[in-house]
Amino acid sequence: MAERITLKDIARHVGLSISGVSLALRADPRVPAETVRRVREAADELGYVQNLAAANLRTSRSDTIAVCLGDLSNPIFNDILIRAEEEIDRRGKRMMLGVSREDIERQDDFIRQALRMGAEALLLCPAYDTTADILAKVLLRDGKPRLPTALLFRSIDGFPCPQVASDEVEAGRLAGRLALRSGHRRFVWIGGGSHTSVARDRQFGALEVLEQAQPRNVTVINGPTSRQFGYETAHRILMDDPVGDLCFLCFSDLIALGALSACHALGKLVGEAVSVIGCDDMDEVKYSVPPLSTVHIDIPGIVRLGMKAALDGDVASRTTLAPRLKERKSVRP
Repeated sequence: MAERITLKDIARHVGLSISGVSLALRADPRVPAETVRRVREAADELGYVQNLAAANLRTSRSDTIAVCLGDLSNPIFNDILIRAEEEIDRRGKRMMLGVSREDIERQDDFIRQALRMGAEALLLCPAYDTTADILAKVLLRDGKPRLPTALLFRSIDGFPCPQVASDEVEAGRLAGRLALRSGHRRFVWIGGGSHTSVARDRQFGALEVLEQAQPRNVTVINGPTSRQFGYETAHRILMDDPVGDLCFLCFSDLIALGALSACHALGKLVGEAVSVIGCDDMDEVKYSVPPLSTVHIDIPGIVRLGMKAALDGDVASRTTLAPRLKERKSVRP
C-alpha cells in the first residue's frame, strides 16, 4: 500500500514550512495567490488528499450542512434538493443528505447521525405527523436545538427554531379563486389531509373560498401525494359524473398530473369541459398537456432564508413567503 502523502511532503517539495502549506491549501488571505497556486499544483501532483476529520478537529467546524427531506419519488423534493445544493455550494460548504421517506424514525436516525458527524447546521423538512414533542426528544437540550436548525416548507407549532415556509393558506385561496372564475358547477379538492401544516393550510384556504361561494358543490377527497391517487380519484369521479363541468383543485402538482391523465383517458377536454389546478409549480408542469395552472411556491427563497437563519443563529421565528398564481391552459377561461 502506498504511503499517505502529508503536508510535510508538500512542504519539502515546494520549499515552504508545514504551516505555510496548510495556510495555502485553505487559501488563507495572508498567503499570496501565486503561492496558493503553486502549493495546490504540488498537492495535485503528489496525490495529496486532505484529512477532513483532522481539519475539523483543528477548526471545530465541519463545513457540512445536514439536509433532511421527505420522499424523493415526489419531484418537488428534487426541486428543493437542487436549490439546497446550489445554496450550500455558494457558501463553500458540503451537503449531508437524509431522506426520511416521511417516516419519523428515519428522520430521528438522520438527526442523530448529523449530531455525531458534527454538522454545522440542519435544514429539516419535517416528516409526516412530526410534532414539537417528537422533535424535541432527539434535537433539543435544555430547551434549545443541539445544533443550529431551521425548519423548511412545513412548520411545527411550538418548536423553538426559525421556520421558513410559503403562505400556504393564501396558496389555497389563490387556487380557490381561480376555480371560481372558471365558472364550473362543481369543485373537487383532491389530496392533502392533516399530516403536515402544508396539507392543512392549503386545504383550509381553498375550502374557505369555495364554500363561501358554492358550499353545496364542493367535494373533498384526501389521500396520498401521488400521480396514481390523482388519476384514480379523478377517473372515478368522471365515470360517476359523465356530464363533467367540474374543476379539480389538487393539493399538489403531482396529484394534478394524475388528474390530467384521467381526463385524457376518458376523452375530457381539459381547459373546457373540465379544469385542473395544481400547487407547487414544479418545473415539469409547464410542459404537461395542456400546461398546468398552478400556484408558484418560492423554493429558492425559502431555502436561502432558511440557510441564513440557521447559520446566523436566528431566534425562533416564523417567516412566510407569498405564493403567486401561474395561469396556464388547464383552466377554462
